[in-house]
Amino acid sequence: MCSLINLHMRTSKHRLPFEAVCMYWIKLKTNLSFRQIGTLFKIQTKEENIRKRVENIFHTVSRYLYDAIVPSHLGFHHLSRADALTHHTAYTETFFGHSLALIWDGTYIYCNKSEDHKFQKETYSGQKCRHLVKFMSIVFPDGYVFDLIGPFNGKENDAKISKAILEMNDDLSMIYEVGDTQIVDRGFRDVAGAFEELGFDIRMPSFLEKGAKQLETEQANETRMTTKTRWRISQDFLVNIDVLVRTLAASLNKCRPRLFHGKSPEDYALASKMLLMHNKTSHLQQVISQGDLSLRKNWKNLLHCDIHFDFPYLTLDFLREYTCGVYQIKQSSTYAKPHLYDHDGEFEYQLSSSDDTILRCRIHSKHSSTS
Repeated sequence: MCSLINLHMRTSKHRLPFEAVCMYWIKLKTNLSFRQIGTLFKIQTKEENIRKRVENIFHTVSRYLYDAIVPSHLGFHHLSRADALTHHTAYTETFFGHSLALIWDGTYIYCNKSEDHKFQKETYSGQKCRHLVKFMSIVFPDGYVFDLIGPFNGKENDAKISKAILEMNDDLSMIYEVGDTQIVDRGFRDVAGAFEELGFDIRMPSFLEKGAKQLETEQANETRMTTKTRWRISQDFLVNIDVLVRTLAASLNKCRPRLFHGKSPEDYALASKMLLMHNKTSHLQQVISQGDLSLRKNWKNLLHCDIHFDFPYLTLDFLREYTCGVYQIKQSSTYAKPHLYDHDGEFEYQLSSSDDTILRCRIHSKHSSTS
């Protein structure tokens, strides 16, 4: 990275290009004050000039890196469609075919309160209850950042920002075709129509119907397939925040390996399994729907299990395959934790009186006070 600015930044007795780049990244990573960074690098100047000298170095490096990295590693024009398609994963390729897939999400950057009352109102987010600015991140499934657009005021929601981007930006047509996939979260529900009007296939986790307590099997499977593929700053930085954030994203694209490769034979096998199970009917749901199993009665408490109780031994590898990943396994410890404190580490196991192959366990709900 030093070679990118060597041609533009001359070496002086006060700093080398390498030191200048280090100061830049230390500031972005730690948000230490310019005076503290100057002390770390033993800047030889008067005490009152340390802060100003480091600040000048920071903004100089920022300008050079932006010009050297961003145009070729970030933005709608830096990749061809063929190059963009190489950022597929096994899951997006299996679930959505060979169409181009992009993930849209808002990125928050918190800021301090401003003395400007108008600016303070515009940056306050009612959802986060803090002052912030937003960027819209447009990312490929393997973690490569296609573009980062902003900043936007904190009071703007993701859907409104996305709609503004779609209305103003014609550059998407240079790389996208009708039928390409846009992967979003539920916060984009108000802009789904705008995506569809442009011919995009929008994928979003399902919503609960009014009065429903859980998703239907097909909705839950669609949601799993969608989710499978998916710093505080000084007030002085806000004037340059777009340059800093875009430089950071472009640098990650250039220097960092992909966050998620997802192209191993195991990934393709798991993706194919999930696609196969997508429309498969749940046997347990059928039993309940037919009235052959009541969730409120005819359950026997298992207070003392027979030593010969025939329960299969479940390995961690089996559970990973059964749950199509590790998310549910990671969640299990947080579900078990309340019982360790409230019930002396014991769980209430119950066996169906009408079908001895069905076993259930009462655990505290994540979203409500009931179990």
